[in-house]
Amino acid sequence: MDSCKICSGAFQDSPDQLILCEHKEGFVHLGCCIDRCSMDGKPCEHSKGQYKKDK
Repeated sequence: MDSCKICSGAFQDSPDQLILCEHKEGFVHLGCCIDRCSMDGKPCEHSKGQYKKDK
């Protein structure tokens, strides 16, 4: 679980929250989910959970 299943960007390098995506079968950045999958500016229907990262 080191990189986003949409953009392949490392989770450690991004301040973005994580989404557990049923469609991509793994974790994705919140921004990637909203920008590339959602139509209403919220996590899409494939989202099974949203997680904040510890700083």
